[in-house]
Amino acid sequence: MGTELLAPLDLAFWHFESDAHPMHLGALAVFAPAPDTTPTRILDLLGTRAAAIPRLRMCVRDVLLPVGGKAWTVDKDFDVHRHVEHIAVDGGDFMTGAGRLAGELMERPLGRGRPPWRMYLIGGAEGGPFAVLVKLHHALADGMRAVAIGAGIFDEIAAVTDARTAARGRPAVPPRSWLPDPREMAGMALGRIGEVGRALGVGASVVRAGRLDLRSTTAFTAPSSGTRRLATADLDAGDLQRIRRAEGGTANDILLAV
Repeated sequence: MGTELLAPLDLAFWHFESDAHPMHLGALAVFAPAPDTTPTRILDLLGTRAAAIPRLRMCVRDVLLPVGGKAWTVDKDFDVHRHVEHIAVDGGDFMTGAGRLAGELMERPLGRGRPPWRMYLIGGAEGGPFAVLVKLHHALADGMRAVAIGAGIFDEIAAVTDARTAARGRPAVPPRSWLPDPREMAGMALGRIGEVGRALGVGASVVRAGRLDLRSTTAFTAPSSGTRRLATADLDAGDLQRIRRAEGGTANDILLAV
């Protein structure tokens, strides 16, 4: 995987981020451990699988053209241990503690000098449930790509590289230099300027939407502080399927409606 320019929408996500408006998405998955499972084994497995996903080795850097543009490039110093962390939840109800911790972790913007993602193993009492929180910058992955990355982390990987090699993080393909051929400069400049223009158009649309007075249509009008809280609900899968069959749509549609 070499170098690729950020798409206009991803570029807008990258530039608009601030402490009060972190531009990442996240998912919290809760598991019941198998016998003899230890946090160290889980952490090693998560790190090995994450390191085997090429997209998670990419970081953002400046480019010569277009002006104001950014590009994805392989992090030559990639180390999965910088991205995967184990945090223990103190006593009490595990889901309450894990939800509170996940909210606090989601408040923190991702670092920009490394691939913009983090993964946290949230552990409770020995032998009890544990959770995995995955944070991905929205420029790195939209909803569908995030699902694909999650499948690569949580599902079986056909060819996982040796754990020691993955931990060292040797890039499979060295990044190419972002120095275009002089003969291609004119056409490239026109194309890239158009892309930056589209990104600016996205930005202008967001700013215009932010200026609208939406108090007559929604209660969510307070300014964003960057504070994040996580709430969960227990739903029966059978109930979801019965509603889906009666009303149509997908199980995901029902969850979104709830």
